[in-house]
Amino acid sequence: MRQILYKHIFLLLTLALLVQIPAMGKEPKEKILDMTYAFSNDSIYWPTGKAFKSEKVFRGINDKGWWYASNDYSANEHGGTHADAPIHFAQNGKTMEQIPLEEWIGPAVKIDVTTQCAQNRDYLLSVEDIKNFEKRYGKIPGGAWVIMYTGIDTQYYPDKRMVLGTDKTGGEAVEYLSFPGFSSESVAYLLKERDIKGIALDTPSIDYGKSKDFPVHRLLCGAGKLAVENIANLDKLPPVGAMLYAIPMQIKDGTGAPVRVFAVLKDR
Repeated sequence: MRQILYKHIFLLLTLALLVQIPAMGKEPKEKILDMTYAFSNDSIYWPTGKAFKSEKVFRGINDKGWWYASNDYSANEHGGTHADAPIHFAQNGKTMEQIPLEEWIGPAVKIDVTTQCAQNRDYLLSVEDIKNFEKRYGKIPGGAWVIMYTGIDTQYYPDKRMVLGTDKTGGEAVEYLSFPGFSSESVAYLLKERDIKGIALDTPSIDYGKSKDFPVHRLLCGAGKLAVENIANLDKLPPVGAMLYAIPMQIKDGTGAPVRVFAVLKDR
């Protein structure tokens, strides 16, 4: 009798396992998408800012007979894939080290305006673009990063002339800048009508290249929100469903910092 009971138990466990195997195979797996451009002497910085510079200090076998390598680097806070702290354009805004880590993490919402930007390098994301996105994908979730996908960096980074609109440097270059950005109306709408963590895009600035008074920076920083610029691999990010992590260098009194950006995707 005991042997028959054991056989029944074994059969039931086997059937339960067989039922679970197909279900387990359908479980989504997480995939990490790196969205950061590696910093180098080619990284794109604002034409008036100090660009990234890396110099080898030593690389080789030292006088004690073992391998040693070290570099020196220097740069402005705002260049390459980087973040803006509210202090950047708000007098009493938080500096980099004052921003809690959880503020840099949130759902990613990608608004694709690559077609518009291909026709107009100075395109501004509009409120209508946001509303059209929500008609298709649903309301922007609370705590989201709203990302403008222009296609500029994706196609051309780190070609300065193609990304910035000019390869000139210094003050004279500012007159030739040309690339897309957010409109002040779109950011005002997001701040008033949606609960966002911040905004991001694949160009060097959330204000478009021809801006002279940076209204988007002033609005966003004044509201205590965050920005990330020069994001990589936006062509691989889905419109919704990913979680964005923007982990900046912790610079005391920093107005901005290099940031390692990545997204966690559900790979079905």
